[in-house]
Amino acid sequence: MPGMIKPRPWRLLLRRWWATLLLGGLWCVLQAHGGLALWGYDRQAIGDGQVWRLLTGQLVHLNAVHLVLNLLGLAGVMAVWSRELAHPVALLGMFLGGVCAVGLGLWWLVPEVAWYAGASGVLHGLFAAGIVLALGTSLRLRAVAAMGLLLKLALEAHLGTGSAELIGAPVIHAAHQFGAFGGVVSALAWRLLRRSS
Repeated sequence: MPGMIKPRPWRLLLRRWWATLLLGGLWCVLQAHGGLALWGYDRQAIGDGQVWRLLTGQLVHLNAVHLVLNLLGLAGVMAVWSRELAHPVALLGMFLGGVCAVGLGLWWLVPEVAWYAGASGVLHGLFAAGIVLALGTSLRLRAVAAMGLLLKLALEAHLGTGSAELIGAPVIHAAHQFGAFGGVVSALAWRLLRRSS
């Protein structure tokens, strides 16, 4: 329409990505202020009462390379499922679902893991949530994405593939599985809430 001012492209980009940028910024801030020593998943410290580490272990990283890899992973997941995860409450809900699933899953089901850090499990959860929430996307594309994710998880579980050399520590593949499970459960809960409201 004549006289209407079109929003600038960077504003449109910021409107869609602000929650993602905020999440990535939180990772960077926590990494700079305490990092692994204060926020990482540490079974001994959790047992001694530092229960926040169950959740914050997914917000800090082993080193700068690990942080950059997870930031790139977050950007990739959001590029694929930006429409499905664009709502900030949806993104926060899916993220928290993955965080809780990874932290509690490691605590209860994998007691041999003494320490953990990184968001890769949660990123698997966001990707899985995107598949569940992508109702406007073709069923074929969603099925291919789901099969790709399941194949990745299965190969990791049996072959132990991963980026251990890059990050300087073993990859905890169980975290990816817990995160994907948490993402699916969170996405189903989100759909149920949206349908009932």
